[in-house]
Amino acid sequence: MWRIGDHIMINIDKVPGEGIGAANAIPDLEVVEFWNKVLNEDLSGVITDSPYFLPNNNEIFIDKFDNYIKSSKLNKLVGLDEYKYRSFVHGSCQAFDSFWMRHNNKRFRCFKGEFFYHQANWKKFYNWCYLEDVDMINTNDVVVISLPFSDYCKEHPKMKDMLDVCEELGVPVLIDCAYYVIARDINFDFTEYGCIEEITFSLSKGFHSATRLRAGVRYSKRHYDDNIDIMNEWNQYSHLSAYLGSKLLSYFPEDYVMNKFRDKQLKFCKENNLIPSDCVPFAFGGEEYNQFNRGTEVNRICISYLIGDKL
Repeated sequence: MWRIGDHIMINIDKVPGEGIGAANAIPDLEVVEFWNKVLNEDLSGVITDSPYFLPNNNEIFIDKFDNYIKSSKLNKLVGLDEYKYRSFVHGSCQAFDSFWMRHNNKRFRCFKGEFFYHQANWKKFYNWCYLEDVDMINTNDVVVISLPFSDYCKEHPKMKDMLDVCEELGVPVLIDCAYYVIARDINFDFTEYGCIEEITFSLSKGFHSATRLRAGVRYSKRHYDDNIDIMNEWNQYSHLSAYLGSKLLSYFPEDYVMNKFRDKQLKFCKENNLIPSDCVPFAFGGEEYNQFNRGTEVNRICISYLIGDKL
């Protein structure tokens, strides 16, 4: 550590990987041991067997992830069962891409501090603006919001107000729950908002190296017959990712990451003058971390490599 005035700041040059400005899963020896074990199995059949004789790895993965989500003792989501169409996606980003494609003639909206993938793509190909920059939501808008919210690591304080407006105007909304598997105290009822078209979940932030699987689930109320639905129906998804994701979810219990690393997060934050977030890989720093600000009043930093196991 090094000291700036009265503040103690992490030596960011010694943080491995993408550093504290990123959003990395926590390094975990138990997860590494799991990968070593499962990857030493004979996986050739998952790749080489005829697709007509393969098990429906996408459906197996979806069922296991659905159970994992609903089994959480730290969070509670109501109404997922109303989204009867569930598809394997190659990470949440595939669902985002499909959502944008379906609404390509509309204006895209998100709050400042949202997952940067949206803005990075919208600025090249779509009409968009932040919700804070233009207060009025209109009928030609579509909205994307994360839950927990990417920058706050909890529900965005204006989320329900925004959804009330979207509900009144019939504005389509996508909810990104990528951080759900690393969170606590998320309680949300999807049945209150018919404007929510899709809800997405991913393994990437929850388990070390799982981002390489690109494995997630899209929940929707309709069969869109889009690229995602077609590839699932035609068996043209990554069987290996779905198979390994199913193994992972069978091996580790619900709320695993939060239960294992919460005490380490709290201890590290106390020692380094940080505020712990409700998503265990993240914390909030003071003005000395302004370089990591993403447009909101908080400076979210990733402490995964600082509280995780030494690999």
